[in-house]
Amino acid sequence: MPGRLAGQKRDWEALAEIDPLWAILGDPARRHRRWELDEFFGTAEETVAPVLAAAQELGVPARSERALDFGCGVGRIARALSSRFGSVCGIDISERMVELARELNADHANCSFFVNDSADLRQFDAGSFDLVFENLALQHLPSKALVWRYVSEFLRVVRPDGLVVFQLPSSVRWPYRLQLRRRIYAVLRRIGLGERLLQDRLGLTPIRMLTVGRDDVARAVQLAGGRIARVDDREARAQSVRYVRYYVVAGAASSAS
Repeated sequence: MPGRLAGQKRDWEALAEIDPLWAILGDPARRHRRWELDEFFGTAEETVAPVLAAAQELGVPARSERALDFGCGVGRIARALSSRFGSVCGIDISERMVELARELNADHANCSFFVNDSADLRQFDAGSFDLVFENLALQHLPSKALVWRYVSEFLRVVRPDGLVVFQLPSSVRWPYRLQLRRRIYAVLRRIGLGERLLQDRLGLTPIRMLTVGRDDVARAVQLAGGRIARVDDREARAQSVRYVRYYVVAGAASSAS
């Protein structure tokens, strides 16, 4: 495992042990008033329903046999997809997250969860999925190069008549772009302070956020053999982040509406 990816895995194992639900949905209001499990899982519908409505307008995927949830955490998105697809596979870099996903979704027989801590999706064959769905995961990777590698892998494992959906921040306002809580966390962790003190008591976090411009995404998608069929963007005012969701299909030229 590449060194930076190993660090990513270490960080997310720690996050999964302290408060996995907040690590996935980091609502500032939930930092000390933690998520109730039913409420947490219920939020997935707000994400999945509009995405699949947009997909229906695009006419893809052609089938609803198999979906991939990249960066599945404890299975929030996979659980929502399970009522729409014959089977759903969730993958995450954290072994603890995957353990929790299996435990919490044991009553959803068509969901399966696996650890993926390599810089690719080699455990899946080409054309394995009708839908590849990523939400709030790529933005936390340690480098843009790794983002592009996974995007290329998304297009490899999706079927020719399928759909890839992923989201990335295009901008973060000052002073959030400094990521001070992450930087202070890294310094204090190096001198030996414990995870629970840093996360619970001091409110620090190892979570990073990459920002990627739309033009850069378009170039990367085109190089990977895909075509952007639709772009949706919105601003999350609480974090002063502008998020862009990309709907990608197989094809040579990149365009978006």
